[in-house]
Amino acid sequence: MPPHPPIGFVILSHRAPDQLLRLIRTLGELYGNPPIACHHDFGQAPLDRSRFPANVRFVDDWVATGWGKWSVVDAFLHALALLYADGGPDWFVLLSGADYPVRQPDAVLAELRDSGCDAFIDVHQIEPAPAAATLTGDINPMLRHLDRAESLRTKWGFYLARQFWLPILRRRPRWRPGRLTIRLPWTQRGPFRDGFSLWWGEHWFTGNRRVADVFLQPTATHRALQRHLRWRAFPEESYYQTVLCNTPGLVLNRSNKRFTEWNGGGAHPMTLGPAEVPTMLASGMHFARKFDDDSAALDLIDHALSAAGR
Repeated sequence: MPPHPPIGFVILSHRAPDQLLRLIRTLGELYGNPPIACHHDFGQAPLDRSRFPANVRFVDDWVATGWGKWSVVDAFLHALALLYADGGPDWFVLLSGADYPVRQPDAVLAELRDSGCDAFIDVHQIEPAPAAATLTGDINPMLRHLDRAESLRTKWGFYLARQFWLPILRRRPRWRPGRLTIRLPWTQRGPFRDGFSLWWGEHWFTGNRRVADVFLQPTATHRALQRHLRWRAFPEESYYQTVLCNTPGLVLNRSNKRFTEWNGGGAHPMTLGPAEVPTMLASGMHFARKFDDDSAALDLIDHALSAAGR
């Protein structure tokens, strides 16, 4: 029986097919044409699959995704199932189409192999509670702002506050029915009881085969968590962390190995450019985000990784 590939990729995309193609070609050059499962939202941006290499598979039963919606988690689960449909890799990396590698593949694979960890994932708590998994490593220093008091208050409102909705009419990007969420100052425990605690963190992470199995074989409690988060803001920043931190036997490194720059702690990281390239290459992070599709930074990164690989 042939060995499993050492690494594969799950990519979530909804725009810029040319940028997605460049990312996939770069991953192919660096990692020897690894298996890649892509969930692309064809409703937002048409894409010609024939332009993409044979190591890439697209989710056929794709879902319409929206920023900060449960559909993003659903898209990930569809793509992860596709990646592991025929055995899958030892490790998977969750990327967006606006991400890019910034570390030599040999160094990345050696760190994953020798770490003794099952995942590299950013995790934080709102209410102190012990984790069933073992947490190790230091939080990515570029994400320490997530532990500020205002961030914790915001996340409590997203994930734990009781809430109800009022129907409204939205006009962007078009006129359509919508809802106004009212968050009340009381806790809704939902599935968070009997030692099952809520965790949250930055969306993008890396996991091994054990982690993939956890997500692809959800328990009754995981399904209850899905129901709880389905109508809440930014479930993709809580579902993965909560599932993994409540799984005994897993070892989680608290650095997600992503280079990001947050300017003022807003809802989005800043767009990276050439000025940030030396810092990201020296950071030890595996991937960086996010980039414009025509960013000159990508050429600089390609040159640096190519020169280092000679």
